[in-house]
This record gives sequence, C-alpha cells and structure tokens, in this order.
Amino acid sequence: MTGRDPEYLAFLRRRRAEPAGDGGAGGGESVQDARRAHAADLARSPRPPAGDVTDLAADGPAGPLPARLYRPAWDGPAPALVYLHGGGWVLGDVDSYDPVVRALAAASGVAWLSVGYRRPPEDPFPAALEDTVAAVRWTVRNAARLGLDPHRIGVAGDSAGGQLAAAAAGALRAAGPDRPALQVLLYPALDLREMPPPLPDPDGLAPPRDGVDRALRAYLRGTDRTRPDVSPLLDPDPAGLPPAVIATAEHDRLRPQAERHAARLRAAGVPVTLIAGTGLDHGFLGWGAFARRPAEAVAEIGAAVHRALTAVPDGPATA
Repeated sequence: MTGRDPEYLAFLRRRRAEPAGDGGAGGGESVQDARRAHAADLARSPRPPAGDVTDLAADGPAGPLPARLYRPAWDGPAPALVYLHGGGWVLGDVDSYDPVVRALAAASGVAWLSVGYRRPPEDPFPAALEDTVAAVRWTVRNAARLGLDPHRIGVAGDSAGGQLAAAAAGALRAAGPDRPALQVLLYPALDLREMPPPLPDPDGLAPPRDGVDRALRAYLRGTDRTRPDVSPLLDPDPAGLPPAVIATAEHDRLRPQAERHAARLRAAGVPVTLIAGTGLDHGFLGWGAFARRPAEAVAEIGAAVHRALTAVPDGPATA
C-alpha cells in the first residue's frame, strides 16, 4: 500500500480536522441532522459548467423521481448514464450531489441523468432498487425527447449508488432494449453481508466516523444479504452483464470487493476497465477542486466512460 501525494494528504488532514469533514454520516445524530451535515459537506465543492442542466421528473413505481439532466454539446443524440448518488443509502440527493455529477459530466463529455431514489429509514429495500430500475427504463423510453441515444444509455453510481447500479445491471441484463449499455461502478459497495474494517492507513490518519452498520440495518431490515440484488458480488453467473468501468480508491475498505467483482466479470467474458485510484480514499469524486490527485482520477474515469459509451454499436442492446 502506497502513501498519499503530499498536496492531497494536506487536504485530507484539513478535511478530517473540520467538524463536517466526514459528512456527518456517523455518530448518534438524527437522520435529518446527518442528511443536512452530509449535504453541507458536499456543498463545499464548486459546481463547474456541465453543458445544459435541466431539472426533470422520472416515472417511478411510487411516484415521480427527482432527476437532473446534464447534457453536453453533442452532434445528435448523446450517450448517457443514469446516475445514482452515494451516501450510504440514507443520505444524499440530487441537489447535494450536483458538484460530483457536474465534475463527472465535464470529464466524460457524455450526458448524465442524476436520479433521486427513495431512502431508508422511510423506505427500506427494495424501494431504492425498484426506483433505479424504473429510472433506467424511463430514460431509455424517453431518450428521443431528452436528446439521448437510446442504444447508448448506461447506469452508474458511487458507493451505495454503485451497489444500486450493479444490482440494476443484473436486474436488467435480459431486458432487451432496456438493458444498460454500460455499468459504471465508482468505489462501489458490492458485498453487504458485513462491512469490512477500515484498511491500515499508511499516513496514520484516523478513519472518519462510521455509521455504515446503522445505515445497512435501516436499508435492509432483515433482508437476506446473500441475494445478488443486495450483494452483486455474489451473483452466481455474471455472464451477460453489461460492460463495466469500475473505479476504486486505494485506501478504501471497499476496494477488495470491487477488485474481486472486476475479476469475476472478466472471467465470465464481460469487458471491464478497472481504474485504480492510487493514493486515494473513499469519496474522492468531490475533491478534484482541492487537490490534483483526485482531479486526475476523475479525468481518467471520464475518459474511460467516454471511450466505453461511444464504442457501443448503434443498434439495439443485446443480452
């Protein structure tokens, strides 16, 4: 395990020392207090230009889903990703993740549709997954009016959103035209049987406060954690899943899960681009304005997404 770039390490030390430096995701505060703290943490990132930005509502199984489309200048219908935000299933929303999605859209040059999903404790599993699947189907079926290419629409997410994206890719693998053209999993949670302990820190940093076990209990409420739509790493047969771009963070305890998932996909014949976030930590997508190293990683993710989506054949997706 390597250490961190000095500039990035200095940023991370400052961040961990601040009251909202871990986004308020842990501890004993109320869900609403944690959501406000998480949003305030993300709001510190600037909001870069990301083409035309439009607020929408996607059809969901329990009512309209808030959505925000980031569409770059594109000659004709644009490739796109339906994006599910992180936040441990409990935190986060379309507006708080706006800086993150803007950075990804600017780096990739393709369209991103950020979708809000129902969250626990108000709405436990499978509500968020049902919303994710519905959002992908809605985007494909409304592609023409959105200026998107229905044959080049994928699904993406970071952290908890990465788990939702991977689970939705599995649920839609045999869905014909609704099958995602690509899955983009950014430091994803892929095995929810139990959360591994933090990795040893090469620079002696204490880990952020940890509320993930509490979040998982709220999200799953006794659901069998070995189900592939809960733990996509346990899918017994990954064959037929969409091609994947998977990004990890070196000092993230979820990294081994993502690496194992990439290996299983490749063994099943699924094309995979694995981006190693060398020297980085969970959550780096929002930090590119503060240090060079996360900005480089976001640029690498964007380039990989652009290559993968523009390489999709112009025709119906096949399982």
